Amino acid sequence: MLDPPPPRPTPPAPKPEHKPEQWDGNTDVGHGHGSFTDDEPFVPPDVPGKGGHGKGTSVDTPSMLLFAKNIDLLLDPVKKASDALEPVTIASGAFYHANQIRSKVSGANGDDGIKAQYIKVLNDLTNGLTDLREGIKTLAAKYKTIDDANGMKSKELLDAMGDVTDDFNALMSDNGGTGAPATQAPPPGG
Repeated sequence: MLDPPPPRPTPPAPKPEHKPEQWDGNTDVGHGHGSFTDDEPFVPPDVPGKGGHGKGTSVDTPSMLLFAKNIDLLLDPVKKASDALEPVTIASGAFYHANQIRSKVSGANGDDGIKAQYIKVLNDLTNGLTDLREGIKTLAAKYKTIDDANGMKSKELLDAMGDVTDDFNALMSDNGGTGAPATQAPPPGG
């Protein structure tokens, strides 16, 4: 006798579209107001385990390529966040506090404020992750074995990763912080 097939999973209900509402004057904000839940959260990739027989950290081409692949998996959620933020507009009204809110979020002309700041930060993060991925791929292509990598000069590492520091420094300054000090060129032969 055959068992009946298992029931099909119910697809998730579509997310309701947010509708702006006129403020009713109530100053009490109920539980959950303004919170966001994601039915499909991003699950970061597993970090590869140590497969070598020695002590400490070992780096080889497959590990470098897996790291580059994992970095690549981070790019799509960052791009989606930036794309989701782009159409956000503030329609808060035309009184003093509404103007203050609109100005802080979107700037006086709709092209500044924390929205533009975070779009810059997300773009900087995209650039940094992309440059990091490409730098790792470049090194993995050039150094096939650990012995090859032992012969790497610091200038080669700096050349492969040079733009990454600039990208993440831009991210820090666009977010109101201070980036890391500029990387100095290694001494000749280093």
